[in-house]
Amino acid sequence: MRLSLPLLLIVVLGIGIRTVQAQTFDLEQFDQLFRPRLRLDARYTPGVAFTNRPGSFEDRNATGVFTIPLWKKWTAGVELNLLDLDPVDVLKNSVRVRASQVMANVRYSGRELRIGDDVRTLHSGSIGALGISLTKKYRILFWSVNANVSEEAATLDRAVPRFNGIIGKMHVKGLRRQLFYGAALTVSDGLNFPVPFVGGTEPMGDRWSFQYILPLQLGVGYKAGKRTRFLAGIGADGFRSGFERGAERANLNYTAFRGFINVRHKLSKTLQLRAEIAGLPVHALRIPDANNDLQRYPIDAGLSVMVGMNIFFGESTLERLLDDVLK
Repeated sequence: MRLSLPLLLIVVLGIGIRTVQAQTFDLEQFDQLFRPRLRLDARYTPGVAFTNRPGSFEDRNATGVFTIPLWKKWTAGVELNLLDLDPVDVLKNSVRVRASQVMANVRYSGRELRIGDDVRTLHSGSIGALGISLTKKYRILFWSVNANVSEEAATLDRAVPRFNGIIGKMHVKGLRRQLFYGAALTVSDGLNFPVPFVGGTEPMGDRWSFQYILPLQLGVGYKAGKRTRFLAGIGADGFRSGFERGAERANLNYTAFRGFINVRHKLSKTLQLRAEIAGLPVHALRIPDANNDLQRYPIDAGLSVMVGMNIFFGESTLERLLDDVLK
């Protein structure tokens, strides 16, 4: 794959910004647009004390994302544009490639939270579709729609569905330089709003690059070799889930500001390993009280670690566009 941005949303936010919902568009999810895969992650946040109250916070979670191709179209032909007088321009502007692909996306995440002596088990599952197509101006149009349920085990019988969608466009400006932008819409159990985003990659020499998805993440990438890449940066993180509060159902919210270093190593054409360590200088739980007023419970600085793998399969129309048309 020629795209140099190693962890592009989609969460894509889907896309959902990770600070507002459990089914999110994070950078790895956006990467799902580029090639079908099975993605497996395990993340652990060791116990850290609450800043202003007794007890501690600990988080263990595992996630699987399965993306499979459903439909694709690829045609190439010539439509002569005789308005161009230069023969080179006639050929350049007359060759038309029509390409599109639709993929299905299934995601499940299991989470165990330890809040003081209280242990909560959360489940998040989603299903959706995502797709890409080549426009007449040789831009890549991408979109994603997802339906999600995120609940504690005790509130699954009272689950509230959540939805998110995204539409955006990518400009490929070279093998190592891209720009994409768009908007996402989140409907998450009373937390509903659109989120505009912009992102891309800018090369900084042969091996370094600046990578960004605003307002989600900023990072600097380093290509150590053909198989190994590093990314260091800062960004937002979080999740939102229904949970049982007494006899009622409410939403538990976790938000964090993080600094991270991750590495990806490609063992073969079909298998990639990933690892990450992240510092959490600012993170907190937000839980409504009996009057439904949201209360913030700050947590002392901590860290999290992640290990994961990608198992690639199927054909990516986007990779073919980047290799054969837009390079």
